[in-house]
Parts: sequence; C-alpha cells; structure tokens
Amino acid sequence: MNDRAAIKGMRSKLPGGLLSIALLVLLLLLAYQLLLSYRDKVRTAELSTRNYAAIFEARLDATLRRTDADLKALASEIPVTALNQSAVPRFAQDLNANLDSRLFNVEEMTGYRVHDANGDTLYSSSRTQVPNVNIADRAYFKQLRDGPGSGLLFSDVLIGRSTNRQVMVIARALRDDHGRFMGIVHGMLDLEYYTRQFRSLDLGTQGIVALHRSDNHTQVVRWPDSPDKANKPLAADHPLVQRMTAGEHDFSLHYSIRAEGVPRILSVTTMQHYPFYFAVGIGRHDVLAGWYSQVMVVAVSTLLLFGLVSALLFRLGRMREREAGILTNLAQSESQFSELAQMVPVGICHFDADGVYTYVNDRHMALTGRSRSELLGCKWSLFVHPDDYNRVMEAWVAGGKTARAFVCEYRLVRPDGQASHVLAEVQTEFDLDGKVLGYIVAQTDISLRKQAEAELLVAKRQAETANLAKTRFLAAASHDLRQPIQAINLFQEALSRTGLSEEQQTISRFLDMSVRSLGELLYSLLDISKLDAGLVRPLLENVSVEVLFKAVDSEFSPLARQRNLRFKLFYPFKSLVLLTDSGLLLSVLRNLIDNAFKYTEQGGVLVGVRKRDGYGVIQVWDTGIGIDPQYGERVFDECFQVGNPLRDRAKGLGIGLSIARRTARLLGGDVTFSSRPGWGTVFEIVLPLAEHTDECVDTDSKTTVPDSTSGDDEAISRLRGWRVVVIEDDPVVAKSIELLLQSLDINVQVFQSAELALGSKEIALADFYISDFSLPGMNGLQLLDTLQQRSTTPINAVLLTGETSPQRIELATSSNWRVLFKPAELSRLVAVMSAEPNPTSGR
Repeated sequence: MNDRAAIKGMRSKLPGGLLSIALLVLLLLLAYQLLLSYRDKVRTAELSTRNYAAIFEARLDATLRRTDADLKALASEIPVTALNQSAVPRFAQDLNANLDSRLFNVEEMTGYRVHDANGDTLYSSSRTQVPNVNIADRAYFKQLRDGPGSGLLFSDVLIGRSTNRQVMVIARALRDDHGRFMGIVHGMLDLEYYTRQFRSLDLGTQGIVALHRSDNHTQVVRWPDSPDKANKPLAADHPLVQRMTAGEHDFSLHYSIRAEGVPRILSVTTMQHYPFYFAVGIGRHDVLAGWYSQVMVVAVSTLLLFGLVSALLFRLGRMREREAGILTNLAQSESQFSELAQMVPVGICHFDADGVYTYVNDRHMALTGRSRSELLGCKWSLFVHPDDYNRVMEAWVAGGKTARAFVCEYRLVRPDGQASHVLAEVQTEFDLDGKVLGYIVAQTDISLRKQAEAELLVAKRQAETANLAKTRFLAAASHDLRQPIQAINLFQEALSRTGLSEEQQTISRFLDMSVRSLGELLYSLLDISKLDAGLVRPLLENVSVEVLFKAVDSEFSPLARQRNLRFKLFYPFKSLVLLTDSGLLLSVLRNLIDNAFKYTEQGGVLVGVRKRDGYGVIQVWDTGIGIDPQYGERVFDECFQVGNPLRDRAKGLGIGLSIARRTARLLGGDVTFSSRPGWGTVFEIVLPLAEHTDECVDTDSKTTVPDSTSGDDEAISRLRGWRVVVIEDDPVVAKSIELLLQSLDINVQVFQSAELALGSKEIALADFYISDFSLPGMNGLQLLDTLQQRSTTPINAVLLTGETSPQRIELATSSNWRVLFKPAELSRLVAVMSAEPNPTSGR
C-alpha cells in the first residue's frame, strides 16, 4: 500500500461523525466553563458589594447604638433646673465637658448640643461651640416638642448651622417628671465623613454607594455625590423599593434604571434597629470586562480549532506526506488548550514523586507570589509556612499511601512574608505497580474565610472578657456596699432596743424597711454570683404541689390584700407531685409572683398547675402592663426591665427573671412566657413529674429558716453574759456589732486584725467568735482554723463576708465554719450563736 492509500485508510478509521461529536462535546465544555466563569465573576461582585454594605452597616449601627445610649444617658443626667438660660453659667462647664466626653473616638459625630424649650442653645460640645443658635423652626424640634411619645428621632439631611456641613440630627426630648417639654438633646452625624469613606472604595467607573432611609427610601448620602437628590425618595417602581416592599431586607439584585442607562449589580444591607440601609453597586461592564476578553479568546480559539480540524480532514484525504504539518498543528492546538487552562480561577500545579514542580498555572503563581521560572524545578515544600510544614507533610504522606485523592489546608509564604491560606485538593498518580509517579494539586484561596474565622475568635474572646468583667464588678460592688449596709442594719437593731419616743420608733421602722429593701437587692446579686460559681446544686425529691401552693398562699395573700388585688391558686383535686428541689422551686415562684405583683395595678394574679405531655406545668398569670413582642427573650437578661425607664427601685434590679430561668434550668426545666401588651402576661415553669408519689417533702417545714427574732427573749436570754470576740477591720461595722451585742448584755472584745486577736491571751476564753472573711494579712478562715488548732474542744464561731465573687463564695461555703453573708440581721446572728458548735470544725 502506498502513502496515499495509507492516508485514505487512516481517514476511513476516523469517521467524520465521531469527530463532529467530539467537537460538539468540546464546544459544550467550553461553553460550560465560560458559564462557570461568568457565575464566578457575578458571585464575586455580589459578595464584594454585600461585604462593603455589611461593613458600613456594622459601623453605622455601632455609632447609632452609642449615640442612642449617650442621648439616653444625657436625658437622664441633665437636671431640669439646668434647662433655662439663667442656669447656664452654673452648669455650663460640667455639661459642656460631659458632651465633649461623648465624642471620644467617634469621628463621624460632629458634636452634641442641648437646646431649651424655645429652641435656643444652652450647652454644646467643643466641636460645635458657636454663638447661640435657635432651631425652633426645625421639623425635628417641632416633632419632639409636640409628640410626647416621641423617642429617638432622626432628622432629614440638613446643613448644620454651626458647622455649615451636611449633617443628620439624632435627637431626644428632655421632659420633666410631669411630662412637660423642657428642650432637646441631640447629636449631629457628619455625612461628609461617609462621603469620604465611600470615595475610598474601588468600585470601578460605574460603581455607587448610598445610604437611604428604610421607612421612606429617601436618600441620605451617596457617592458619586448628587446633592439635589438628598431627602428625595426613590421611585415606587424602583427595583430596590419593590424588593424591600416585598419583605426582603438583605439581598443582591441586577438592575438598570432607564434614566441612567447603567446596568449594575447591587447589594443591600438593612439595619435591624434603625431605619436605614446601605446600597453598594458595581457596573456590570466593570465586573464582566475580563470575562468578555475570555469569551473572545475562547471564541477565536474555537474557530481556529474548527478550522484546524477541517483542514486536517481535508488534507488527510489528499496526502500522507503532510503528516508532519498536521502534527505541528496539533502541537499548536495543545498550546491553545494550555492557555485555556490558565483562565481557571484555581491554582493548578503538578509535582513529581520527589515533590518537584513540573507545571504551574498563573493562578498558582499569584498564590505563591513567584514567577514560573522561580517555581519549576524547586520543591513545593520550600514555600509552605514553617508552622504548617510538619503537619502538612504527615497528611501528604498518609494521604498518598491510603488514597488517590485527599484534601488538606496550609499556608503558602510569599516573598514579602505575607501568607496565603489555601485548601489543596490532591490527586495522586500511580503506575501499574502502585508506585507514586507524582501529584496533581488544585489550590483554592481561603484567606478571606480564615480572616473571618479569626475575627469571630477575637469577638468570642472579647465577649468572654466582658462577661468576666461583669462578674468581677458585681462582686466588688456588692462587697463594698455590704459593709456600710451591715453597719446600718446592726446600728438600727441596736437603736430599736433603746428607749425611743413614738415618733422615733416610726422613723426606726421606716429605716428598717429601707435597709431590708436594700439588703434584698444585694441578696439578688449574691444569687447571681452563686449561680455563676456553680455552687447551687439541687436536691431532687418528691414535692407536693398542694403543699407548695400553701406556702405561696401564706406568703403573698397579705401582699394581695394590701394592694387590693385578687390572688388565686388553682390545682387539681388530686394534687400533682413534682420531682424537684422545693427550696429552689419556691425561689423561682417567688421571683415570678413578685414580678407579677410589681407590674399589676388592677385585676389580680393567678397561679395554677396542670399536666402536659408527662410534665407538670406551673403558670403565673397577671393582668398587668404586658410585654411588647419586640423585647422577646431580652426580659430574661440581667438588669433588663420593661416599663421602668426611670429605674424605680421599688420594681427591683431587673435580675429576678434571669435568676428564675437559670434556677429552673438547674431543676431540669425552663421558664417561658407569652404576653399581650396592655392585657397581661403568663409565665410557665415546665418540670418533670415524680414517678412515685408515696412520699412527699413538706415544703413549709423544709423551707422555713429557724431564725430567731429580736423579740425572742428565750434565745437572747441564753446569750446574756457571754464573752464574744469580734474580728473586723472595718471600724464602723465593728462598732455596730459591738453596740448591738452589748445591748443584749453580752461582753464584747473587738480586734481589727487576726494577728492582734491571736496575740491576746484572753481570746481563748471566748464563748463565741465573729470574724470577717476579708482581713488584712491572715483572713478570717485561716484565723478560725488556727483558733481551733489551739483549742482542745470545738469552738463556736461564724464567718461574716460581703464577698460575692464565685471564687470567694466557693472558698467560704466549702469550709467547715458557718457563713453569714452581709448584710446579716440580728435574728440570723442570734440563731447561729444559739446553735450547737459544729462538731466538724477545724481540720
């Protein structure tokens, strides 16, 4: 067979139909690759605009939250007497300094000002200190003046009269105790600050950034700047308005406005707590400019490929001697396919069995920051971060032995020292004998994801630090307050035991009520500290609901009669039995019922119980003010109160519901609520039922504390003539204990430190020891242990402490000594002194 015949034979083995199918498949693959590239470009643009919008939203939200908090604080701190022109000289220095302090580290606020009821300037921060400005003609001033229910108010875009710059005013009304309008306090948000921030973004030639109001879609600030559109709403048929009207808040859209004629990819992020949203857009032509080039290259390459294949089919039928030319064309075609591979947005490289580069694409070179000549012939491990090297090599060896494909994460170090986080998908090449020939690696840049993870970790640590600071503050504040309250409490007890006139006795009773109220608030702080320390451990027993409700009835019925409210209890004829801790459950019920009475002015409170799905459900109903749905689970946050803007201490600290929920969860249940504002609220406690109901705890006897009272002559008479040693470094508290005990005919000896007490020879003759926990040098716990070691018989003693930190509470309560937390009443102190000595005292 001659050469021509051979060529014809080759053509007969390659039918045109098969080549056509192959070309069609190739065309589809190229089209699919272009589609993926297009989607990636669009997705990247959407992600970028969404991130920019989220960053601006987070910054503005933080600014508005801080401004809102500052305005609330100023509204409560500025005395009503300072809101007239005659009082300005007296208050100007302090109030102006207060306004200045609010501007620390807040670049976007131009200043704070206070105006009286006529709109005249009274006080201002240093950034806005100018001669008197009257704002009575401003719309926001009129709205605050004429709207008693107005809260935080945002003005339209204005030209500040003090700054002559575009600002938005954030204001609150100042009213006296009778609700009369006394003026306003406001801050000014510098809109040119956001213009500068917008201008710094690289959004191409057709990009836009805008801040709009979400309640009326009016423009606040925009870049490129368009001052004539400020305070003007978007058209009702604008795509953005239509999407937000449909209920969407955070989204991306592709649109083109006929007036501008510019197609854009735009993302919107709406603020949750304030009526604003950011819109960030990039022109589609800017986004897809590179993709259009890719399309042109692929189109040209495809046409060339079709032309080459056609020429191949034509030439194969004519001459065999052109085979060399055909092979050359095939090599050119291979080069074109290699160029297409460079367009893939993933780093692709190939190593031989020794880890030496044999191929890299452009994306991989960008990840490593090195050229192709610097990479080829070098080991890939030279560019891995030293901290990741051992871990990656172990994963690489293990993956190569056990599987053909595996995934690992590591960092590639660039020449400038920067690192790129990559996710590598590795495909191992084996020969027929199972020997490794090399590796094909596809690397995806995950640096942004790693950065987000690092930011989340920092936020978590900041939250933990803030929580620890809160616990330390509660402990320190509680301890510092307990000392003087302890002294006041005991001084009052001692005073009540002296000869007083009827008027003095009345004053003494009111003083006692005030001290008890303050003591209850401090005990709430102590409960929080105990829960934080994990010292509350429930003792689960069978508890009869009937007995439990009797205890509740005896405690709250007098309060209901006193406030002229109905108080009813409902439980089945066959009493339910719960598996719970009666003392802790009573504490939860007291918090919920007491909370119900505090917020109920008329009607009443109902406490009922029922079965539901094998559990016992206790419900506390009231006809009070109710809870707005916007507050949600925030009512269980510490120090959060509904309907108490003036922080009326008669309504507590706002931590009762937090304690109730945390205690209920210790019991294996939970506290939930439902409410209708203006009609009332129902709180539910869901607890497990007891399996065996034969034996039940008598809640009354279990929870009653056998305290003595100041009038219990039998208990006090046993203490007359006793010798009591008091070790207390606070002279006021020590004096109060000394006077009170002396009024009971008890001999008292006071020492200010453990060292002074141990140096006295007469201390061993004492009948009872009262020691503060925190003493200079040796603490009270160490002192009592030392006294016990010196004595041959158990000594009778008590530790007094005002510490509420979890560590101190655990240390004190884990000792063998009795512990009383300040402020301790006389009844509790007498009860401890009258009790038998603890046989396990000392160690």
